[in-house]
Amino acid sequence: MRNSKIPRNIIVLGVVSLLTDAATEMIYPLIPIFVAALGSGALMLGVIEGVAETTAAMLKLLSGILSDRLRKRKLLVVIGYTISSLVRPFTGLVVNAWQIVMIRMLDRVGKGIRTAPRDALIALSVDESIRGRAYGFHRAMDHTGAVIGPVLALITLLVLIPGLGMTDIIYTLRWTFGLAIIPGLLAVITLVFFLKERGDENSPVKGFHFSIRQFDKNFLTYLSIVLLFTLGNSSDAFLLFRIEEAIQKSGSFYSTIMNIPLLGDMVKHFGDKPAQKNLVNILFLPLIWAFFHIIKAIFSTPLGSWSDRIGRKTVINIGWGIYALVYLSFALLDRLPVDWQVPATFFLFAIYALYYAFSEGAEKAFVADIVQPSALGSAFGMYNFTVGLGALPASILFGLLYKTFGATIAFGTGATIAGFSMLLLSLLVREKKL
Repeated sequence: MRNSKIPRNIIVLGVVSLLTDAATEMIYPLIPIFVAALGSGALMLGVIEGVAETTAAMLKLLSGILSDRLRKRKLLVVIGYTISSLVRPFTGLVVNAWQIVMIRMLDRVGKGIRTAPRDALIALSVDESIRGRAYGFHRAMDHTGAVIGPVLALITLLVLIPGLGMTDIIYTLRWTFGLAIIPGLLAVITLVFFLKERGDENSPVKGFHFSIRQFDKNFLTYLSIVLLFTLGNSSDAFLLFRIEEAIQKSGSFYSTIMNIPLLGDMVKHFGDKPAQKNLVNILFLPLIWAFFHIIKAIFSTPLGSWSDRIGRKTVINIGWGIYALVYLSFALLDRLPVDWQVPATFFLFAIYALYYAFSEGAEKAFVADIVQPSALGSAFGMYNFTVGLGALPASILFGLLYKTFGATIAFGTGATIAGFSMLLLSLLVREKKL
């Protein structure tokens, strides 16, 4: 009888991801406002996110190969999480937007070192019959942390702004970013004391030779299609930038808040009208980001499990289809009546969260399905490298399209690429029968 219970290692890695993402998401949804406050816009945001993710991609490949050879996956996971946890809060010390590139790059160095060994540990710690569920659970814990992070940021902002009377936006954000070190350090402590090496730690250590020939055509075709999809999958920071742009322009969230008796009265005591609008807009992004991750946390495990039953390709394509539809909808956000913009934003983020819930766990479980166990680290390194390889051109291209032609063309291009990727995945990649 197959064991359907989620093992301890998966739970530990889930808790670590929860804490790490809580630290990350205290900062991430506020980056667009911070970048704008420092005098930059969409193109700089694209450079920041693209360079960060591409840096991580290269290291994910290397760390995956090393984890297969050294059989010391936990060591690499601990090193990666430690680097990110210590570096991330330094975002609050920058004085120019371009300096965020360096901080984000170092943060992603940590992510690059830990990701492939961690994904391999998950595969080695669980029965293959519940791989989709295991990866879905891990993503659900990650997204739960991404709910906690914006809530912590929101509480911090409320304490600093209305509570302590801070009026300097940049100074307030610096304090918020600095406090993100606390959950990050808790994640590292959890790893050190509770994560156990699993699976192949006693296998003979191999040489450091790596060849792409160890992977068959089917796996390489899958990676090529993932790369194509990634080229149309820009950073989610652009969605936050889009919301901040539309909501600030229309004043829709400000109008909504001012019509709520208690909240409206509180906001009226915060400076003049422009200051009130700034406060409301700053608080909106962590709120919508937390809501977004609540939906992802709720659905990631059941939809990941669904791929165990109906097949990985079907579930991945459902997710990619949702992505295409939502991107088309975000392009039209500012064309809606003002009273509809806030409800529409919540609705779109709820649907967009389902793209992640459908695709994230299934994509990784698919990798584990179609490669040999002895090459899992290298395979996940290749997969994550491929995703990251497309991140820099995707984000820079999106930023250029956004700046030159506007949101409609930028989001429409992403949706078109996603649709074409769905077709290729259906036609060209073979699926293992579970």
